[in-house]
Amino acid sequence: MITKDSFSITISKFSLVYQVVLVLLIAALIFGIIGYAILAPTLSGYVKDLKELNISGVLKDYLKSLFSGDTIQQEGMNEYYQQLVSTIKQIGVVTKDHVGSIWGGIIAIIVLVLLFSIFYYMCLYTVTDTLHAFMSSDSEYGFLSNFIANFSKAFKFSLAYVGMSIGCLIIVFGVGLGLGFMLGAINNWLGVVAAYFSIILLLAIQRALFAGWMPSYVVSDLTIKESFVANFKMASKNFADVLGVYFALYLMILIFGMIISVLTLGFGIIMVWGVSAVLTQAFDMVFYYHYKGKKYYRDSQHVVDPTKKYKDAVLDSPIE
Repeated sequence: MITKDSFSITISKFSLVYQVVLVLLIAALIFGIIGYAILAPTLSGYVKDLKELNISGVLKDYLKSLFSGDTIQQEGMNEYYQQLVSTIKQIGVVTKDHVGSIWGGIIAIIVLVLLFSIFYYMCLYTVTDTLHAFMSSDSEYGFLSNFIANFSKAFKFSLAYVGMSIGCLIIVFGVGLGLGFMLGAINNWLGVVAAYFSIILLLAIQRALFAGWMPSYVVSDLTIKESFVANFKMASKNFADVLGVYFALYLMILIFGMIISVLTLGFGIIMVWGVSAVLTQAFDMVFYYHYKGKKYYRDSQHVVDPTKKYKDAVLDSPIE
């Protein structure tokens, strides 16, 4: 029921997907221009020195020698291999000479990623609030007007959520990649599969733990701290169900995203991103409405009462 209703709500509000995609494209363009304006002068000297090393040419010659068998031996070693080793050493020297500008570039990238993450979660807040308006009263609100109207609340919440997410993501990818490297010592494919599925599982666990935070903040009009506490009360009751749904959903999104990326040469991934953003927020909202026992619109013609069995849950009358 929850899965079916979440997909139904996403389809009913599919215009949100296009709006999210448009906003993300514009934001990516703006952040990309800002990033280039900052990084280009900062790293120009480093990039220029790397180009003089002809790294791609040296690597190409080495790989060509491996597959063609056309190798020149010097002191019992492949000449192209010796050139590759020498180039790697020179990269180390060049990097050491530009360490200050490199660190400046790294800091700039981190700041830009943090700012984009805050903006992205503000967009998710807007999606959640728009879905709430539809689910509670079949109302229609424009994405941009909603974003502006809730700017302050969305910004404060996004700061808190991004702060929490950073620590969780470090743990998720640290554990996933660590497990992958450990099992990769036994078999390379085993390591890749282990890293892939463990990261998906850990991301699903994170999502299941915090699925009620944004909905409770939006729907119940609680403070950030109060909604954070309410979120864990919700998670303690339906964690297993939410975890299973999000594990399957993330797995589906990643597989579907890879297929679309291959078929569209990478251009379709932004559409998958937009659909997943709206769909995951719809899941959060449906889970929260069921947890609270609140009626909601599944589409413009049907109202769902989560306190009833599914065969009696879909009503034709509006929410009173």
